[in-house]
Amino acid sequence: MVAERNLVKRFGEVVRRLRSERGFSQESFAQRCGLHRTYIGIIERGEKAVTIVTADKIARALGMNLADLFSELEQDRRASGR
Repeated sequence: MVAERNLVKRFGEVVRRLRSERGFSQESFAQRCGLHRTYIGIIERGEKAVTIVTADKIARALGMNLADLFSELEQDRRASGR
């Protein structure tokens, strides 16, 4: 369970970093994703695991595919040693 929570938290951190790097506010990013702004906040805080469909929406809104998004997640894991 701890490993799962850590993965959800890391995913949120990666989404927040990538969103910020691209200059999107949570609100504008949520619109690009077709999701509610508060849901994006919940994801970024690592409070909720996303479905593969939601992960795909996020990846596409970031201009990435799922493989690229998950690659970022893996790079973050290696860099942080988690």
